[in-house]
Amino acid sequence: MRRPLFCLAVCAALFLSAQEKQPADQGANSTGAVHRLESNIRVRAARISFEPGSRTKWHVHERGQVLLCEEGVARTQVQGHPVQELHTGETAYVPGGVPHWHGAAAGQATTLFSVDVSAGQTKWQNAVTDAEYSAGAKR
Repeated sequence: MRRPLFCLAVCAALFLSAQEKQPADQGANSTGAVHRLESNIRVRAARISFEPGSRTKWHVHERGQVLLCEEGVARTQVQGHPVQELHTGETAYVPGGVPHWHGAAAGQATTLFSVDVSAGQTKWQNAVTDAEYSAGAKR
């Protein structure tokens, strides 16, 4: 689940699936010909702070979500998989339609940067039990 290059590739695929090629930048802001592809897909980005031990309920993003741990220690879990710990600078990708939760480690707050396709909806489910939250984390 934590694969920074994989997450970047997924973001690129999401954002560039409906793309518009911009004219080559011929030196104004670069050296050589630089081409930029821009997407018309709208994304929702949020910076979410969690106090130690706090977490979301289980939920599903219709079109997936990328999480970046900005600071602290985060915990996240995709249903049916072990709990994952994310440390500063680490990322996780959750595919669309997959139940998951995320929050802070028991003894440390965290701030997550979240990006998902805003056209999709978030469907909230049950609370994460203490047993689910406390399960041994994989790093």
